[in-house]
Amino acid sequence: MTSTIDSQNRRAVPPSPRPHRETEPPRRTVRARDPLDPEDFAAHSFIEQGSFEVQVAHELFASHHEEARAYAERLRRLAMLWDDADEEGDTYALLVADARRVTVDRARTLLRDAAIAVTSLPRTLERLEAGDIPVSWFELLLRRVRRLTPDQCWQLDDRVADWDLANLRSDRFSRELGRLVTWFGTTAVHPSPEEQRDVELAVDPENDGTARLAVTGPIHEIIDLSHRLDAAARAVQDEQRHALADGRPVPFDIDGAAARDGHHLTLAALRYAVLTRSMLDTGGIQVPGSRMRLQVVVPAMTLLGESDAPGTIDGTIPLPAPMARHLAAGESTWYRILTDPSDGAFLPLPTKRYSPTAAMQEHLRLLDPVCAVPGCTRNTCTVGEADHIEEYDHRNPENGGRTAIDNLHRLCWKHHDMKTRGLLDPVRNPDGSTTWFLNGQVLTRVQQNKDLLTPLLAEALQHSWEAYEEMLAWDAARRHGRLQDADPAPMPTPVDYPDPPF
Repeated sequence: MTSTIDSQNRRAVPPSPRPHRETEPPRRTVRARDPLDPEDFAAHSFIEQGSFEVQVAHELFASHHEEARAYAERLRRLAMLWDDADEEGDTYALLVADARRVTVDRARTLLRDAAIAVTSLPRTLERLEAGDIPVSWFELLLRRVRRLTPDQCWQLDDRVADWDLANLRSDRFSRELGRLVTWFGTTAVHPSPEEQRDVELAVDPENDGTARLAVTGPIHEIIDLSHRLDAAARAVQDEQRHALADGRPVPFDIDGAAARDGHHLTLAALRYAVLTRSMLDTGGIQVPGSRMRLQVVVPAMTLLGESDAPGTIDGTIPLPAPMARHLAAGESTWYRILTDPSDGAFLPLPTKRYSPTAAMQEHLRLLDPVCAVPGCTRNTCTVGEADHIEEYDHRNPENGGRTAIDNLHRLCWKHHDMKTRGLLDPVRNPDGSTTWFLNGQVLTRVQQNKDLLTPLLAEALQHSWEAYEEMLAWDAARRHGRLQDADPAPMPTPVDYPDPPF
């Protein structure tokens, strides 16, 4: 049995007594060797007593108590917004995300941690309110108990609350907590290797144009994958040697580097080539083709070489300007979205059509690369759903809910489900903004994204691209010796474009 939150009074109800069991961890007396006295700070740090530095240290120490009390109060308030029926914590996550100015995922974590603190760690929470525990210690405690059951949390809380928390030092607290958590068994602390099977995309935080796939799983499976990948790379490298010697096309030649340099690729490059350019074997299961293209958005001035502003992949991942220009130059086809020539608005569909066209989907991905719900950071370029803001009337399409850009947005599957269940209700306003309601209450109002290319910039972009292609053709002809006796390539005639109307 654990304590619960009283749904009427929104307060913690103390847990009911439970009999002692042999399986419970033993009680240890955890006491500090010496009382924690701020007057000893100077001696421990070999700093002169009464100095300015020591005074600052005393002020920092005193601030711990106020921070701890404020943090405990915040946890209790957050716990009031926890819905026991919603294990994912989505019901009030949007509200908390706005209030704490964090992402929705972070808001879910805050709500879940607050519920654990109030219902499963009530005694330790009281020690936090008394200022006996620094905020960082309690945050560590919450992280360490996430894999424990409610009953195990209660046992841990009952023991930690009896420790000499006001005098312990950080390393001792962390060590004793780790020992206590580990007592419950490694299965409670960490998921099994099989449960951790995952492939995760990680974008380099330096935004240098690289990313990585982190493959996690049982060690024998990962080692086997590494060996098979290495064997394939060595076999391809050997074939590259023969192909270069025989003058044949070089297999797995990334960017034509082997043919250009006359030397096989390194094993590291070949492991990458085999992994990224091989067909995935799904055991005979038919895998449908992607309905979406990988969308690389390049600012017009970057493409013209007048700016080094980064581009984006799928609207969220930064792309360095040189790489964006390189990708654009390597594509034979560019895609455009047809808009009204007078105001740039998307051309509407007939009222009776329910599903957006592929072109409309492209336009929506530009407008909403992430879920349109305020605070949600889930990318919807590849995994997401187009949603009618005003519901489409399947029986009488003329009555409203038309399929048009001004009545569409993209949502992640979780928030689409919340909208379908009536928890979320967006209303598109005449000025293009959207007012979001959560359980009938106004959550927030957001403006529509209008940061798209204007027709004027698109015309300038098209002209500059044609001039660039012409210059590439002349350069290629010159490199191949076809222009030795010809006049130099004429420079393209500059076009004087008026200043943009903004």
